[in-house]
Amino acid sequence: MGCGGSKGEAHAPGGEGDLAKENDPRKVNKQGKMVGQYDRDDKRPEDNDAMAKAFEVESAGGGEQIMAVKPWLGAIKAPSNPPSILNSPPSINLELEYVYGYRVFDSRQNLFYTSDPNRVVYMTAALGVVLDKTNNTQRFFGAGLISTAKGHSDDITALAITKNRELVATGEVGANPKFCIWNSTNPEGPPKVEYKLGRGRRGISCLGFSHDGKYLAVADLHNDHYVSVWDATNGKLGETKGGPDKIMDLAWNNSTYTFCTAGIKHIYFWDFTSGTLQSQKGIFGQAGEQSNMTAAQWLNDGSCVTGAGNGQLYIWRDRNLQRTVQAHEAGNPVHTLVIVNDRVLSGGKDNKIVEFNAQMTKVKEYQMTSCPRALDIHGDNILVGTRDGCITEIKSGNNREILMQSHNDGEVWGLVVDSSNGLVVTTGDDNQIKVWNISQRKCVGTGTVDKVKGQIRKAGFGASTMATTGVNQQARALALNGSNGHLAVSHNDGRVTIRSGVKNLDTIITTLNDAKEWIEVMHYSPDNTKLAVGSHDNYIYLYDVGQGYKLLHKLHGHSSFITGIDWSADGSALHSTCGAYELLFWDANTGKQVTDGATKFADEHWHQWSLILGWPVKGIFGSVIDYTHINRVHRSPDEHMVATGNDWGLVEIFGFPNSEGAKSLAYRGHSEHVMNVKWNQRGDYLFSAGGYDQAVMQWKKR
Repeated sequence: MGCGGSKGEAHAPGGEGDLAKENDPRKVNKQGKMVGQYDRDDKRPEDNDAMAKAFEVESAGGGEQIMAVKPWLGAIKAPSNPPSILNSPPSINLELEYVYGYRVFDSRQNLFYTSDPNRVVYMTAALGVVLDKTNNTQRFFGAGLISTAKGHSDDITALAITKNRELVATGEVGANPKFCIWNSTNPEGPPKVEYKLGRGRRGISCLGFSHDGKYLAVADLHNDHYVSVWDATNGKLGETKGGPDKIMDLAWNNSTYTFCTAGIKHIYFWDFTSGTLQSQKGIFGQAGEQSNMTAAQWLNDGSCVTGAGNGQLYIWRDRNLQRTVQAHEAGNPVHTLVIVNDRVLSGGKDNKIVEFNAQMTKVKEYQMTSCPRALDIHGDNILVGTRDGCITEIKSGNNREILMQSHNDGEVWGLVVDSSNGLVVTTGDDNQIKVWNISQRKCVGTGTVDKVKGQIRKAGFGASTMATTGVNQQARALALNGSNGHLAVSHNDGRVTIRSGVKNLDTIITTLNDAKEWIEVMHYSPDNTKLAVGSHDNYIYLYDVGQGYKLLHKLHGHSSFITGIDWSADGSALHSTCGAYELLFWDANTGKQVTDGATKFADEHWHQWSLILGWPVKGIFGSVIDYTHINRVHRSPDEHMVATGNDWGLVEIFGFPNSEGAKSLAYRGHSEHVMNVKWNQRGDYLFSAGGYDQAVMQWKKR
């Protein structure tokens, strides 16, 4: 049992338009261009040996600014009494303690009870997650140091579990996608097996175990949508083309070696009894209209039940359609289907779960606030994964417990730590501001970026995203004032709203309307009296907090969008970076650029060190020439380490200061761009935010 899907479902208004969007093979890359959804243009080091080249260093020429596409390292001045360079990996151990997130926006039927019903398994980013419901603790498949973590390095898009609820299979996307089979009772251990599908397969759309766990069937995302059957010991046993249309789900018969694949414009029944893979199309006849098939399960009498794009359930005998049942309102596709001991549950676009008995007579209905995308059953309990990234358990009497909440649309960039209250605040493209309690390990507050949906992003303009929200409802940066508790929230239309605090997220004190483009960096000054806002309009705006956020200065000098800002420890100066790799220095009192800042501020103590360019971080780029792969930097409170988030899904820890040739501790967990990293005030926790994977990770320093 298990399934996967593709990104983009929520773009269409409803009906089968959802399925069309779900099968849209495009996405927006980091540069704002439409690319193949599963193509990786920013290759990971393990996929591209050509990236492992030496830095190219150019002379500074005249002046002291870092200009052009390649930083001019010679223009960066060393301190007059430089501290020791720390190029060895730091002597620490980071352990992934908890992940806030559940990937369901592009995947189906990926949430299950394990053999211990107190533990459930699902996936997010590049991780398999086993959640203990009682203690609210997590164990992970694939987390840890890149040198030792055994698992996935890219987005997991499909998950399945054996009938005895012991073994789990997870499949990924990528240049040469693989699937892994691992044990839910020991997820930290190495996988039982891992097999790569081969180049050109793009990814795994769905997979499923046979009734006895002997075989695993896999459907991929190649143009011909290959279907293959594998043995855990002997590898691939059979393979054939599935056809030109995507396969949405597959399920094995409860007692034989036959299975069904359900997909766009087709349904096939496969027989592997003889050890060879043979398929036959389903015959609709006069029993029902042809429709896109989205989900598949089996009854104990050998009948197959499939969910359709028209909201109906189709009941098949052999490969012949017997009859249909209208499970959901017309035009509301079935998105998930589960059958356990002939108890049938269907989840649809109408946000309902409809229960049927073995005779396909409706028994009960459950109303949800979002579309169910995954279902499982244990006794009287129902496990539900919904499109909004929530995992909910429905118990007897319709009592409900939320086990997980998530960001669930577009990307997540905004991240700030409220160390005094043990909280982390995040925001993204999904019109949500979420507050996470570090010790309780759960979401304790949700705010709205903007209640009224405005203009949708036009291609080529503004922050690249595939989100369905309005530009005004998308946020990429946060800043927290340590004195008055104000939370600054940037909007992708250029506005900044100042919220009264993390406990009053929807109370807006004032709105700043000066920036003309979206904002990815904001910081309050060390004494919390000023706010610096860096916009993609190439300007930095300085505001006076005490005067109701009066605009003090508009800093102009950068030739490209602002990517980083940091204050001096005394708040008298700033330095900043932009998309043209310029490192500029500013007088915070006058708002004037300090053109000889590299020399003047060589001995300056900077408040956080959150820039990717500078003398103490010359080693963070490794042996990669393309400097765009580093997204965020944050120095630890003890100032001995610096954390970075990069485009390869890695959180890396370097010594501070470092130089060329520095070695890091690189941690796996995220699957795509890591867009933010932040230490807490004590330095015992590091937090990271994924972009497209939408996951927020809590790393504990051991």
